[in-house]
Amino acid sequence: MDRRHQVLTSALAGAGLSIGQPVDDAAVTCLIEALDEDTIRRVAHWLSQANR
Repeated sequence: MDRRHQVLTSALAGAGLSIGQPVDDAAVTCLIEALDEDTIRRVAHWLSQANR
């Protein structure tokens, strides 16, 4: 698991979203393969703000 995967899964968990299913992990993998690190961090930031 690389850093981008950790950032995104942590943000999803922090937003209260469960990512325990293989299909969830596949979706995260698809996103990190399609997006650069700055965009992943922006999405993670949005998720952290959504839980406030």
